[in-house]
Amino acid sequence: MKFPHILVAIFVTLIWGSAFAVIEIGMQGFPPIFNAALRFLTASIPLVFFIKRPKVSPLFLLLFGMNYVLMFSLMYVGMKWGMPSGLTSLVLQTAVLFALILSAFVLQEFPNKIQIFGVLIGLSGIALIATDKESFTSISAFLLVLGAAFFYGASSIIMKRAGNVDMLALLIWGCLVPPIPLLGLSLMLETGQWHAFKNMSLMGGFSIYYTSLLGTVLAFALWGWLLKRYPANMVVPFNLLVPVFGIITSYILLNEQVTNTSATACVIIFTGLLVVSFHNRINNWTLRRKRMLRSQQ
Repeated sequence: MKFPHILVAIFVTLIWGSAFAVIEIGMQGFPPIFNAALRFLTASIPLVFFIKRPKVSPLFLLLFGMNYVLMFSLMYVGMKWGMPSGLTSLVLQTAVLFALILSAFVLQEFPNKIQIFGVLIGLSGIALIATDKESFTSISAFLLVLGAAFFYGASSIIMKRAGNVDMLALLIWGCLVPPIPLLGLSLMLETGQWHAFKNMSLMGGFSIYYTSLLGTVLAFALWGWLLKRYPANMVVPFNLLVPVFGIITSYILLNEQVTNTSATACVIIFTGLLVVSFHNRINNWTLRRKRMLRSQQ
């Protein structure tokens, strides 16, 4: 990749990573599901008038949008219930592991041994985080964010099913689906929506615009631009920087501390993600090593 394009990839992951701390700051004045609804409303309404609807069926668009409803409602509520934003950014990246598992069942694309090894490493890190009672106040919060990671992984499968479509258009029009279901869920499960909206602070408004226009529209547009110019195996590994920026910005903005147990779990999960992301290179290195050993015999 050209150096300026590497900087673009790093910039995108910085936006995504820092968004978790910004979400937590914004939720201090908003019910979580209502906050998520406003995010999607802000991301979709202005842009659907300028971007053509993607060439997918309305039913597919509905499925794509409802997956976002499940993912973001679980993530926002999990964070509201006490899951730290830094750890959330890491746990959400386990979507890569869930996507591999779902690919085997849905697409009949089976992972190789190295990928399975990476998944097992990542899952062991998740299990270790679940035992760390000092990092979050409720195991329910952790399980909700883990559920969000599952649906995040499912979104990769749904996108793959879409075939050759404009991904930015799919994203924008997909964002048009969640506001109504999320508002309905918010009205059923939460209170104080009008009071929160009427008394929105500067930081609350900034949080919504940051996550919708920067975190959703701009970041995905730049990411799609990179994917059109480079192979996915060159671009996607930059995703590993998201939890790095997530943990750093959460420490700077929120003074979030990471316990020894969670730090160890972070390293384990990150190792698992590295193995999964670079499985082709690891496999090629292993084959070259075997050939070298055979030639020396």
